[in-house]
Amino acid sequence: MFASASHYAPRPRRAFLDASGYWPADLLEAFTLQMSSHGFSVSSSMMLGDRRYAIAQLALAHTLSDDRLRELAVQLFQHFERHQCGIAHTQ
Repeated sequence: MFASASHYAPRPRRAFLDASGYWPADLLEAFTLQMSSHGFSVSSSMMLGDRRYAIAQLALAHTLSDDRLRELAVQLFQHFERHQCGIAHTQ
């Protein structure tokens, strides 16, 4: 018996989403650039698709002596929390 074609269809990519879509691109870009200035290469794709990787990078940012980087990490984590709790961003 052969499996149907739908059996082999790729699974949707798991990413951090909220009502507005992926993480804010400007925050994510600023975060990756700031991490780079400390010698850490952060993959935007993995930040979007791998929860453990993203949390590890945000945690690492808190260990560095960079207030701006910590601020970016907090903003990204708050965005992540809203998604986890099902709370859409409102202004």
